[in-house]
Amino acid sequence: MTTTDPDRDPRLHDLDGGTDIVVRRRYPHPIDRVWRAVTEAEHLATWFPGAPEIELRSGGTVRFAEFAGDPAEFGEVLALDPPRLLRFTWDTDVVTLELAPEGEGTELVLTNRLADRPAAASVATGWESCLELLGAVVAGETPQEPGPRYARHEELARRFDLGRPEVEESAEGWSARFERQLVCSPGVAWELFLGGAAEPEVTHEVPVVGEELRAPRAPEVVLGTVTEVEAPRVLAVDTGAGEPGDHVRFELVEGTGHGARMVLTVRGADPAEKDAALEQWGLGAVEAIAAAALAHVG
Repeated sequence: MTTTDPDRDPRLHDLDGGTDIVVRRRYPHPIDRVWRAVTEAEHLATWFPGAPEIELRSGGTVRFAEFAGDPAEFGEVLALDPPRLLRFTWDTDVVTLELAPEGEGTELVLTNRLADRPAAASVATGWESCLELLGAVVAGETPQEPGPRYARHEELARRFDLGRPEVEESAEGWSARFERQLVCSPGVAWELFLGGAAEPEVTHEVPVVGEELRAPRAPEVVLGTVTEVEAPRVLAVDTGAGEPGDHVRFELVEGTGHGARMVLTVRGADPAEKDAALEQWGLGAVEAIAAAALAHVG
């Protein structure tokens, strides 16, 4: 069994050049036993994504046997100190496993350096599941797949503040970019956007370039004029009179594990409209859609 407590919840640390996800676990087994489970291919195949085969030497090759043909198929061992330290690359990520004796058991600290901060909740949720499987492996039990854990993903997304936009300001105006991983498919996310974070099962009429886009729950409100449509991936509008900001673009791109990735950008020339636009399109759209997506899959 794996011992967990709130202090061992995944942590996010923003650093120059990336984001670290850190997950701690304690296993009631000796360090040599845990080391074998985190380095030997027969054990890694049962709990680590891609079934890595690790050449245990500094500079050694890490081959992800289940990812043949993928750019992430090979990594490199960056540091090795048996039975305490293993660090290696995995595509653009760096994974570090640190082991230390703790009483009669072992403390494991897994750190995943990411280049993709919006993926942090997916990555943390995934590692929690993997380390649960590892606990079964170390105990000599048959691992049981824990499932996608959508609610946990959203809990960590809120804790990590992944709904926070990247804001840029200049003499010409301002722009804010929200990038939010969702737990639903692109098709569901598209219908949620058109439906005002409601009615994911309804197929809404596709907007037409040059026509007005009205608020789904208040059709008397003109959100703006449609400037770009590529259903079910892209919708952009020049905002209407009284709406904060000048232009809004909604896009769905490939996500990480749980579903689609939503990218919403709003920009404007008037600094006085910025805060209202961030609230309307952040809490009012991005986070509302994320919550509706969880309700849909849950």
